[in-house]
Amino acid sequence: MKFKNRILVTVVACLSASALVFATAPAGNAAVKKLTTIKIAAVVKGLDNPYFVSVKAGIVDTAKALGVTVNVQVAPGLNDDIGQTNVMDALASQNYDCYIVIPVTGNNLSAALGKVTKKGKPIINIDTPVDAASLKAAGGKITSFASTDNFAAGVAGGKAMIKLIGSGQKIALIAGLAGNVTSNQRIDGFKKGAAGSTFVGPINADWDTTKALDTANQMLVANPDIKAFFAANDQMAQGVAKAIAAAGKKIPVYGVDGIMDNLNLIKAGSVTASISQYPYVMGKMGVEACIIAAQGGKVPAFTVTPHMVIDSSNIDAALKTKNQTPPGGYKDPYVALIKK
Repeated sequence: MKFKNRILVTVVACLSASALVFATAPAGNAAVKKLTTIKIAAVVKGLDNPYFVSVKAGIVDTAKALGVTVNVQVAPGLNDDIGQTNVMDALASQNYDCYIVIPVTGNNLSAALGKVTKKGKPIINIDTPVDAASLKAAGGKITSFASTDNFAAGVAGGKAMIKLIGSGQKIALIAGLAGNVTSNQRIDGFKKGAAGSTFVGPINADWDTTKALDTANQMLVANPDIKAFFAANDQMAQGVAKAIAAAGKKIPVYGVDGIMDNLNLIKAGSVTASISQYPYVMGKMGVEACIIAAQGGKVPAFTVTPHMVIDSSNIDAALKTKNQTPPGGYKDPYVALIKK
């Protein structure tokens, strides 16, 4: 129950009641929109992070499987909020039945999303929440939000690390962008899961592998008794692993996301674990929610997408499926609501 309450608080804080609307069933005997006539536009973060390559693959593959048309546009770079804003502005003026968005920052897409809302088109927000205040000011509304519980994912990582190294150890924390909601939730969750440890940091490395490498080097020099590292994404975990190897040490490194590059490093033994967020599933759910909304169906206000700690115990199963879905499957609330 605490888990569900926390999700409700997070969604309300990110979207607010005034920024949330449900797609409703068509009035009277209006025909349900056929799948082959539905057009979806998606705007995601830069593909310089493999995580968003996987999100895009989930969107494209699902649209193809269901027979809908999708146009996926990406930010020129992972942190290029202006470039992404320009992409969204262009799509907002076009005639799509539904929009899927992952903003670079909380407010960079709000103005364009306001235009989309005024046209009466549903918006599915996945992964990273749109800022509620800026969205409301622009007259925008989010139809549905789907994302991992980043705090819970961090908690899972913290508990797994304590099980590995024991309690009371010194753990270094590498965060993403300063003030980023996702990074903060992952770090805070990890600290709760690893309660009783001594933490060094967090220090921001902007989601960047090279910056994380440099930061880890500095932390190791200043704190030679560090027993483990937690990085708020897998790309930074890779940088940390390089710094550890260069220092001639063997220290556990945990990342978050479950990108294939990191899973291969887990198999090789240079990275210890990743809390996989299943971005492919997130992209898939975005398309499914868009279809339901475009058909006039009622879309869940929010959906918690799966996460799982991937380490040496289950890495082979993860690699077998390219980590697109969690071992054992997951609950998808959307499939049964699509009218085929």
